[in-house]
Amino acid sequence: MTSKKTILRNLGIAIVSASLVACGGAEERKAKYMEEGSQLFQAGDYEKAELAFKNVLQIDPKNWEGRYQMAETLSKQGKIEKAFKEYNTIVQNDENHVMARVRVGQLLLLNRAADDAEKMAQEALAKEADNVEALVLMAGINMSKNNSDAAIASVEKALQKSPDDVSAKLMMSSILVKNNKTEDAISLLKQAVDKNSDSVPLRTMLVGIYARNKQLPEAEALLASIIQIQPQEAQHYKNLALFQVGTDQLDKAEATLREAVQKMPDSDVAKSNLIDFLVEKRSLEVAIAELLPIIEQQPDAYALKFKLASLQFANKQADKAEETIKQIVAEDKLGPNGISARNKLASYYAANKRGDEAKVLITEVLKENPRDGEALTLRGQFALAENKIPDAIGDFRSVLVDQPNNTNVLKLLAATHLRNNEPELAKENMEKVVALAPTDETARLDLASLLLKAGKEDQARQQIAELIKANPKSQKGLESLFKLEVAKKQWDKAQQVAKQVQDTFPEDAAGFYMSALGYQAEGNLTAAADAFKQALAKKPDAIEPLTELVKTYMAQKQPDKAIAELQEVLKRHPDHFIADNLLGGVYLSQQKYAEANKAFNKALDIKPDWFSPYRNLALAELVQKNKAAAIKIYIKGIEKTNGAMELVEDLARLYHSAGEHDKVLALYEDSYKRYPKSAIAVNNLASYLSDYADTPENLARAATIAEPLEKSKNTSFLDTVGWIAYKQDKLELANTMLTKALEIDTNSPITNYHIGMLYFKQKDFAKAELHLQKALDSKVNFDGMQQAKETLEKAKQGG
Repeated sequence: MTSKKTILRNLGIAIVSASLVACGGAEERKAKYMEEGSQLFQAGDYEKAELAFKNVLQIDPKNWEGRYQMAETLSKQGKIEKAFKEYNTIVQNDENHVMARVRVGQLLLLNRAADDAEKMAQEALAKEADNVEALVLMAGINMSKNNSDAAIASVEKALQKSPDDVSAKLMMSSILVKNNKTEDAISLLKQAVDKNSDSVPLRTMLVGIYARNKQLPEAEALLASIIQIQPQEAQHYKNLALFQVGTDQLDKAEATLREAVQKMPDSDVAKSNLIDFLVEKRSLEVAIAELLPIIEQQPDAYALKFKLASLQFANKQADKAEETIKQIVAEDKLGPNGISARNKLASYYAANKRGDEAKVLITEVLKENPRDGEALTLRGQFALAENKIPDAIGDFRSVLVDQPNNTNVLKLLAATHLRNNEPELAKENMEKVVALAPTDETARLDLASLLLKAGKEDQARQQIAELIKANPKSQKGLESLFKLEVAKKQWDKAQQVAKQVQDTFPEDAAGFYMSALGYQAEGNLTAAADAFKQALAKKPDAIEPLTELVKTYMAQKQPDKAIAELQEVLKRHPDHFIADNLLGGVYLSQQKYAEANKAFNKALDIKPDWFSPYRNLALAELVQKNKAAAIKIYIKGIEKTNGAMELVEDLARLYHSAGEHDKVLALYEDSYKRYPKSAIAVNNLASYLSDYADTPENLARAATIAEPLEKSKNTSFLDTVGWIAYKQDKLELANTMLTKALEIDTNSPITNYHIGMLYFKQKDFAKAELHLQKALDSKVNFDGMQQAKETLEKAKQGG
């Protein structure tokens, strides 16, 4: 009988043996995956190689050579950020891995972090003093610091170690070119090409030198030879074609690209390169005609179908483009191309006010893939447009979980937080954008604006300074700094900035115009007028300097100078309708009505659909007490300008002052019919219906019309919705809307009156008294003032 102790001993042996077998199995699998990855890498199948090395790391996450091979594979696929992360992980964990340090150094140098790159190169050379790539890296670092002697010494040492090393030859050639020894560089490269007959990088560099040296036949011949070495690489054909385009050989360039398609019939890249050429150098129609039969022969070439859709959009064939994308959806269903097609179609629908159709597609995409970034972004944009702030924030944040560096979504999230009165959160997101995209001028200026609103002027100035430091010719940056100095009444500094713009853009009017605005704000009108004239000298047809110059002369009570300037402009530019309109305005101020009317009518002869001259002609009649004539002009102007809102509102005020409410309503009905999406047209009609035709039916219609205004940030629009709700006894909605309106403008007399009436109806007499008194204290006349006075007295007496 076997004893218990013997059983346990045997069991222990079995467990140990099993663990040894398991270890051996893991090592064997790891070795197998490493070998498989290496073979795939050598064959150029980088995607499968990546999977093999990923298997190695799943077995042994601390296999630093496996991680290095993974990084190399990622780099070959252009996934540089991921590759850098892997290389850096190795550096932090394996003090002996030389090549990881070299790769980190190379990438740092590419990003102009020379000091950090030098640290990596030194660490690598401390381990392997003769490592050729590390020596070449150090040479590159020294060249970036303009230390040619040290660079030459380093690369010569590399060449002593490996006389035919391509990277060392390339570095030495670069040094020679930089030191104006072009012929020596050419000689070195030609010798290297003779020894490395299949080296594409050597030939490519020699092509660049030949091109700069105007040795064009030699450059073209070399580009052709590169194709012979690697005839299945589409980029080489493209490089030759680009060279031929640059030397005005369009037919040869087209032939080169067609040769690529012929030699690589399965390459969508080659076909795409040909189509791109045809678009740019022939026409959209020719490109589309070329692409259609290609797609017919390759129905599953989705990349080319997407290109066809983009060309159709560009050719203003939106219906055909939509059909092309729908075909992709139908063919690939919920595959990756089908999903991408849905997103593109949803974007198109969203941009063309087909929101319901877009939302259906977004729902389909997110049902299949709840983390799809494009669909989430679109859904978030819809939520933002509909003022569903929490939903928008949720969607944008979901995108950023997977794409933390998506600057577009970060900007959208910042805008959403700003809409939600969360400026600090908006600022945090814009800071991330600026960190990720330091050259994004708009982002930096938006951040500066947020900082200014937060009272952090020094930080705002710092952002503008960084922008100008990165791009001294940033006109937007200089304009922002100018505005900041003017706002702070730092007149001398403002003029310094304007002078900087003048010096940076000597042929532009902008610097002189800025200078003039600075003098104008300071009250130095003589200097302002001179600067405006300098701006006009630079750009004689500029509207803003001319308009401001006339205003300046009028402020100086010098109408004759204004007239002389305008007449001079009109001599040079007889069709300058802006000048005619301004001239009419000057004559009108002098009560020279005949001359004014002549000038205004001349402007209308040139620009009959412009509202301003009609407005001025009507004003001239009103000044002369010719109300009927003014009304006729307004009516004609509204007809000719297709209902310009400025004329509609002027005429409405005339009718209203005469108590002709039916005419005002008719005017607003016509305006709403013309522009049903215009917030002003909506507000005008809904407000007037509620105040001057407030039957239950009209109030119900006004409420329906005004619904889009509920999402507004405009005090008047929110007030309209709230007042209609008040009149319908929907007091909760009235309170919400009027409170929002008052938060935006706490001193609005009409909103204080309306919310006061609401509180009175709710029997909150203290609040009613507070707001009604505030409305009346404003000393502004408003419709309902008498009712406000009467209700205030009742509120004081407790109702």
